[in-house]
Amino acid sequence: MTRSPRIVVDVHERTSGLPEALARLGAVVEVASLPGGDYAVGSQTILERKTVLDLHGAILQGRFWPQLGKLKAECESPYLLVEGRELDRGPLHPNAIRGACLTAVELGIALLRTEDRNDSARWLHRLAVRCQRVRHPPDRPAYAQRPKASPGAYAAEAALAAVPGISVVCARALLARFGSVLAVLQATVDELLTVPGIGPERVRALERTFHHQVAASKPLVAASASGAIHDPQPPA
Repeated sequence: MTRSPRIVVDVHERTSGLPEALARLGAVVEVASLPGGDYAVGSQTILERKTVLDLHGAILQGRFWPQLGKLKAECESPYLLVEGRELDRGPLHPNAIRGACLTAVELGIALLRTEDRNDSARWLHRLAVRCQRVRHPPDRPAYAQRPKASPGAYAAEAALAAVPGISVVCARALLARFGSVLAVLQATVDELLTVPGIGPERVRALERTFHHQVAASKPLVAASASGAIHDPQPPA
């Protein structure tokens, strides 16, 4: 007899309708506060779920890359589930939303596309069945069976790699040279050009993405004495 798969649902997803859909498929659903991701379907498999509109909003509001950083830090097999038929149903440019999805894949996060809530439930249920063919120790929840790692490096790498023309390799080179995303944005053009793989086109891509005018001797972003970040170029 096949055991019903156990799926841990994050508290923020309890009103999404998916827990009920999973229960109808025969899953044993537990609601808990997950440290990363929305659905834990195995000891090393967790999914972050985004509707298409939420995906656009999370990227624009700066929530997306930190969320993926936490997800990747919590398990060996992270998934991004994007729910909705039309990926372009949101404010981001079609190239930008696809670039973000490709960057997630480059960072080692598998991408699942689903049509609607019921389709998402079917994918989650099937993945849980596959992950739980070998039983896990019952005294520890699935999301707590791996040592925690800092998500900060993943989030910083992903933020830079989301810039058109900046690959994951280039993002790592920039972080290795400057140490943080903020330091990259505060670097001058001449300093950026010293990084292997970073040429004028990629510097311009950084400028276009972060909406700052770049002068050869001025940083992309400046920090005031109070710590606030401001554009070093005065308005025309």
